[in-house]
Amino acid sequence: MTHQTKEARNARATRGNLGRRGARLAAVGAMATAAAVLVVTPAFAKGSADLTASPNPVKVGQTVHVKGQGDSDGLRYGQFCAQQRVGTKGAWHTVKCGHIVEMGGAEAKVDATVKATHKGALQFRGVLYGVDGPRGGHPYVDRTTDVKTVRVR
Repeated sequence: MTHQTKEARNARATRGNLGRRGARLAAVGAMATAAAVLVVTPAFAKGSADLTASPNPVKVGQTVHVKGQGDSDGLRYGQFCAQQRVGTKGAWHTVKCGHIVEMGGAEAKVDATVKATHKGALQFRGVLYGVDGPRGGHPYVDRTTDVKTVRVR
């Protein structure tokens, strides 16, 4: 009987240790998961960017009016640029950039005209850049607009 009692005591002690260890591991795991979620989850800044291109379609030689604006509360200084590409693939080229503005006071804007020189598709997009200061500096992309396609006949 003493032998069973000793085994029963050891079993209870082992279960108690495992229970405490399991609870401790679960708590550490939950904290690690919460920390990982905070690190991985990006902080989204509020803002918007929009670009229009008109008229659509145009004839070769006509001009397309491109106008856009953007803002972001994640930026101190911003600059909005219009970009274009001929066709639907290839590199984007900057058409024009607006003035650098302080984001708390105004939206960054651009207003440009582009002459359609080839038949096919002419695509435009707007890019809101964050810059280091009121005179420029290292630009970095904050947000990009949807692509606007103008057909050239």
